[in-house]
Amino acid sequence: MSPIDDLSVQPIDQRLDILKKRQRHLMIWFFLTSTFGVVIIASLFLQKEFIYRFFDLSVHVQALDLPYHVQELVPFKQPVDYFFNLLSWFGWLFLKIFVSFIGAFLLVSWMKKFKFFQQRFQAWTQRILAWVISFILLWSGLSYIQYDWKDETKQAYQQWMSYENNIVESQIAQDLKQANISSTEKAYVLAQVALLHQPVDRKTANVYVNQLIFDEKNNPVQFKEYDFKPEQLWVMQQQLYGKSITALTQPLDLRAQQAERVSQIVNVVLWGMIFLVAALSAILYILAKHLKNRRVRITQKLDDL
Repeated sequence: MSPIDDLSVQPIDQRLDILKKRQRHLMIWFFLTSTFGVVIIASLFLQKEFIYRFFDLSVHVQALDLPYHVQELVPFKQPVDYFFNLLSWFGWLFLKIFVSFIGAFLLVSWMKKFKFFQQRFQAWTQRILAWVISFILLWSGLSYIQYDWKDETKQAYQQWMSYENNIVESQIAQDLKQANISSTEKAYVLAQVALLHQPVDRKTANVYVNQLIFDEKNNPVQFKEYDFKPEQLWVMQQQLYGKSITALTQPLDLRAQQAERVSQIVNVVLWGMIFLVAALSAILYILAKHLKNRRVRITQKLDDL
């Protein structure tokens, strides 16, 4: 090729490389925004339960709350309350982000010491891909540790509460029968067991919750002495009847209304973010597609010359 031809072709090759890099950058941003959009959509379905937990409430019974006298029957660790679960979730989230983010850089730096990876990590896109893979592996490993650690207690409780047809078949019902506790405390525990059963045993739960409502209305002073968690009573009544019935649970309706208002605001914000992210993802994809088509047209014209 003559020097004149070389001068005329070189700028075009550089422009093609620039177009290719721009297209690659746009596609990377497209995948990142799309992933962020998926996270927002998932948050849309989870945010209500999350916000209710922040107000120490729930839309359905999440865990077994045991009175003080019944806790002695538990052969394993008592589950923590909702707010502590929330703090634990935030703690694990921070730990996973910190360890995965920093650990991915350290892992990529360690891999670059090997000649095999040195040859493949020359381009910055390959280094980013290696960092993303390292981040995912570290995040997955920590998530496995987190949920495997929780599953031991969860499985123990499921075995303790499990039954096929009748709640009296469960080990917890047998333990309560032998224990020296009041019928009201038994009803409080067994109502939760029925609501935690899969599928929900509404018929059995209704019997025990009705007993709790009857006992509270007939002897409210003694009922308060049992020190039942009002939030748990509220959740049980809401799950079965869709409203608060007793004097102990009705004051929590104000807190529930506040949680519902916050949930509605968050819902609107999330929908707005979804539309914005969807629009941004579409624009990024169209621009990347346009640059790709433009690069293909230029390449075809050069081939025809």
